[in-house]
Amino acid sequence: MSHKLALLALSLLSLGMASCGPTPTSNPGGIEVNKLIVGLECDYAPFNWTEISSNDFTLPIANVSGQYADGYDVQIAKKLSQELQIPVEIYKEDWEALIPDLQTNTINVVIAGMTDTEERRESIAFTNEYYRSELVLIVKKEVADSNPGVLNQDQLTTLLTGKGLLSQVSTVTNDVIDIFKDKCGAIHYDPQQTFALAALDVSNGSAFAMTAEYPVAQSIVASNSSLGILHLDQTILGDSLAELGVSIGIHKNHPKLQEALNVALNKISQDERNDLMVAAVSRSTEGE
Repeated sequence: MSHKLALLALSLLSLGMASCGPTPTSNPGGIEVNKLIVGLECDYAPFNWTEISSNDFTLPIANVSGQYADGYDVQIAKKLSQELQIPVEIYKEDWEALIPDLQTNTINVVIAGMTDTEERRESIAFTNEYYRSELVLIVKKEVADSNPGVLNQDQLTTLLTGKGLLSQVSTVTNDVIDIFKDKCGAIHYDPQQTFALAALDVSNGSAFAMTAEYPVAQSIVASNSSLGILHLDQTILGDSLAELGVSIGIHKNHPKLQEALNVALNKISQDERNDLMVAAVSRSTEGE
């Protein structure tokens, strides 16, 4: 074989190998990431929690060996992964580390029951909402049993004047306590590091009530028979009603990812979202 023919054969062989080789790491929509790296607490049932064994609903926690994540957020992450045709990984993080880690690309999405607020928009961007909830109060069971139905502002004022309310630090549910302070005479206690610790304060009488989203309250009350739920006239919240939805946090430099996630979220109907949350609440309270 001549030198020129040898070079031609080698070129054709290289071309054939390239066409049969592995597909480059990319994605169909040209988005800025090739994998969803999801940050969440794995401690905010029914949105997300930790399991010690895998099942049909869980995903492994990439940064904690032998642990698995389940919850509404995890199911949403799975659906988005399928729609975007890219893999998904779950990272367990402290709540207050989520935004800094998103900014440094340690993770590339926050799917953790986080609300889109003006303050957070100074640091990160958000998708459209993927769930909207109702704000409730978690109180002692006897208080809830004595106050059925939906309480209006006058009823809440009678109940909350001079009483201490709290929630988890750096959350919208903590921020809205000032509404009950201003309108109903409640006292805004210093927030706890987790919702579980806030619930413990209510259970042991250190606080009168804690604010929470309804699905979270359902999960907490199911695991603590001494607690109950008060339903509120949501109009008392005023403009804060707009802050009860939760969205996906993303890096400001990922507009194509933001657009792709919004398109994918639009394909999940409200009925399907409700069904996913009902199932997550049920799983999170099994055995309680």
